[in-house]
Amino acid sequence: MHKYLIDSNIFLQAKNLHYRFEFCSHFWSWVKQAHGDGMVCSIQKVKKELTKGRDDDPVKLWISELPDTFFVPDDTDARVIIKYREVMQWTAENTHFKDAAKKEFARSDIADAFLIAVAMAHGYEIITHELSNPDRKNKIQIPDAARAFGVKTHFVYDVLSENSSKDFCFSRK
Repeated sequence: MHKYLIDSNIFLQAKNLHYRFEFCSHFWSWVKQAHGDGMVCSIQKVKKELTKGRDDDPVKLWISELPDTFFVPDDTDARVIIKYREVMQWTAENTHFKDAAKKEFARSDIADAFLIAVAMAHGYEIITHELSNPDRKNKIQIPDAARAFGVKTHFVYDVLSENSSKDFCFSRK
């Protein structure tokens, strides 16, 4: 069985675009059910990214209802820290990316590098909206960095297609 870590952009884009709470509760239920089945979770850094901002933010409110097990430890897990150091060494030594991109990717308050480190340490794959762009020099994309460490990444719609039924319901107000 595949185990997935969910990037913060999945939640943010779902809330703002495709799966808004007011008309697509099935997506949010799917995430909870998939977590209950042991298939998906995320990391503490993602939780911190998502809980910034307004107190009435729908994602922030939804997160408060999730079990503590949904957000796994990242910077307090010794195995993750070892892998995080590997990711940081790769970043520092990489001559393809501009220094600003490396600096951004290495920020400890951003989840990207930690998602890869947790995936490496615990056998996860990553669900993200980021797409591979190996020619890009001004930003390190999660799929490109993950590939360097043998971590698979997936587009959310592929995971949903493989692991859900067609359950969108029409409703006229």
